[in-house]
Amino acid sequence: MTNVVRILLVLVALEMFPSVVSAAERVIAVPISLRGNSPIVMVGIDGHDVPLIFDSGSSATVSLSQAVLDLVHATPTGETSRGMDAKGNVITYPKYRIPRIQIGEAVFLDVVAERDVHDPSYQATDLGQQGFLGTALLKPYRVALDYRHRLLSLIPGADGEDQGRACAGTSVPFATQWHGEPVTEIETDLGILTVWWDTGAPAMALSRRFVQARQWTGSGDRLNTKRLLIGGKSYGPASFMIWDMSLPPGFDGFIGYQFFARHRVCMDFPNQRLLIAQGPIVIPGSKSRNAPPAVVAPVRSISSRE
Repeated sequence: MTNVVRILLVLVALEMFPSVVSAAERVIAVPISLRGNSPIVMVGIDGHDVPLIFDSGSSATVSLSQAVLDLVHATPTGETSRGMDAKGNVITYPKYRIPRIQIGEAVFLDVVAERDVHDPSYQATDLGQQGFLGTALLKPYRVALDYRHRLLSLIPGADGEDQGRACAGTSVPFATQWHGEPVTEIETDLGILTVWWDTGAPAMALSRRFVQARQWTGSGDRLNTKRLLIGGKSYGPASFMIWDMSLPPGFDGFIGYQFFARHRVCMDFPNQRLLIAQGPIVIPGSKSRNAPPAVVAPVRSISSRE
């Protein structure tokens, strides 16, 4: 989200995500930093280290600033994708081809990226990032987030090695209507609602329209709920900001920074579920920095030709 919600219009284009030629056989540990409640990952873009916000609210591969696209001599593809920000602005993103992207020891070849574009009325907060890392490249992995120890772990496959139990805990299935993105149901004092688990969101938030539809009797811009049930387990009490957002039907808000800061969350993309646990991640089998990189297939994000 990043102050700008990136919701690709999956109903406009339903092309599938990456196929994998080869992947790492062991866990890949990727350091992150936290700036303004957002996780920053250093990503190798055709030989250049580029700071990107990991934004699980985006279904794209990577969204790069024009400066980075110029630096790596990215080639326009002539295609575009469309997305919607939190104010309801529909934005067109030009596509570019990047020969090589590296995240930790995982290497992705022939990646179709997009230019990072924002509506003038709703710009992204500048945290020193030069773009955003979405979820499309990470679909072959279980992605474990440990904010306390500034670590993102990529665990290959649906049931491969996970010696440190980085991807463990309360299991919560993804909502099927969101096509493999980290969207689940939760239960609050207002009942059951659907939320996107968004590492780009600086706070936990609900749309004002949803809150009003549930006839909330409170006031102000914050909702405190005694009940927060996720996967049948209680994580309450909790507090949500109430934002004026234009969200697609059936999508009520975000789980953002506060939850990720207090819990280990694993986005298990191959099995289409979340796993939530307490405490730090320990990965005795993680891939060494000196190990050869794992090469992953050519990939494309959802796109539509215009």
